Amino acid sequence: MPPSSPVPPVQHIVWDWNGTLLADLDHMVEAVSACQEAIGEPPVDAATYRQRHCLPGRAIHDRLCGRPVTDAEWPTITRTFAEHMAARNPPLRAGAARLLESVARRKHTQSLLSLTDDPQLRREVEQTGLTRVFERIDGRHEPGTAKSVALEQHLRALGARDRRRVVLIGDTTDDAEAARACGVRAVLHTGGFEHLEKLRTAGVPVVDSLRAAAQLAVEQHTRLSEQPTIPNVPLGRDTRLQR
Repeated sequence: MPPSSPVPPVQHIVWDWNGTLLADLDHMVEAVSACQEAIGEPPVDAATYRQRHCLPGRAIHDRLCGRPVTDAEWPTITRTFAEHMAARNPPLRAGAARLLESVARRKHTQSLLSLTDDPQLRREVEQTGLTRVFERIDGRHEPGTAKSVALEQHLRALGARDRRRVVLIGDTTDDAEAARACGVRAVLHTGGFEHLEKLRTAGVPVVDSLRAAAQLAVEQHTRLSEQPTIPNVPLGRDTRLQR
C-alpha cells in the first residue's frame, strides 16, 4: 500500500462557543440548576454537570433527574434556561480575543458554530466585540438539532473547501463526533463542559488550553491514516491562556 499523503496545513478553524471561547461552565451550571429546581428536582454542582454532560439538552435533564422529564416539564425547563441565558453577560475566556486576532494575522480564516439559539448567539458575539473576526456565525435554528447536522450545514454555507484543511476546536466528545461525521479534524480542550477522562475517549487530540488547541490545529502535520489522541501538547510555559 502506498504511503498516505500528509494533511495540508489548516486554513480554516471552526470554533465552538459555550465552554470553548466562553468560560461559562458556572453560568451553565446555574442555568441547569434553576431548570431542575423549577420542576421540583435538586440543583446540580459543576462536577456532576461535567460528569453527566450530554446532548441534546433534554438528555442531561433525564440523567440528572434519574428519569425522563415529562412533556409537561420540558416547556418549563426550556423557558427557565432561555431566561438565564438572555440575562447573562457572556464570559469570554481569558486571552481568547487575542488568540483569535493572532490566528487571523496568520491568514487562517475562522468561523463560529454553536447550538445556542441563533439570535442569542449573535447577541453574545456582538457583546464580546468579536463579530468581525468570524467569516460566518451560525447558531441553532431548530430545537434538537444535532451538532453533526449543524456542522454539515455550516460547512456547506461556507462554500467549497478542502475539508482536510478544516479543524473544529471544541470542548466535548460531541464536537469530535460531529467533526468525524463531516470529514474534518477536531481538537478538544480540557477547560470546558466535560472531564479529561471522557475527552480522551473521543479519539482526537486533547490539550489543556485554547492556545495549545490553535497551535496544534495550524501547525500539526498528521497523516490521513493517523488520528492520534494527545493528552497534552508540551508548549513550554505557555500552555494556558494568559491575561
